[in-house]
Amino acid sequence: MRLFAKRNAMNSAKSPPDGARPDGTLDRAAVFLSGLCLLHCLAVPFALLLGSFLGEWLINSETRVHWLLLGLALPISAVALWRGYLRHHSALTVALGCGGLLLMLLGVAHLFGESWEIPLTLVGVTALLFAHIRNMRSGHMHG
Repeated sequence: MRLFAKRNAMNSAKSPPDGARPDGTLDRAAVFLSGLCLLHCLAVPFALLLGSFLGEWLINSETRVHWLLLGLALPISAVALWRGYLRHHSALTVALGCGGLLLMLLGVAHLFGESWEIPLTLVGVTALLFAHIRNMRSGHMHG
């Protein structure tokens, strides 16, 4: 009986804080959104090759789509990165994710001009994508 109580005490000491379960659901959602954003950004050159109407529509919708995806990415990524930090204490992962979000914001806000929207967004989304992948892998290693 004592052995069972001791084992439960050891297991409860290793469990992550409430709200920091290593299931990775938010990270997977963020990876999906990042992939969707990358697909949208990379579709523009191909759409221009395939047809002027489709290319023009994608170019005209670029900023609206980026604001929408950023609005979804911010809360999901913030919660996922925070939970990941509580789990594995990787400041690099959080910095990578926050840097990615910042680049996405700089791109969509046109602070460096409209021509920088797609390059900044691509680099930002890629950084954020790697941060969420790091979060998921850390969860599997320590979870």
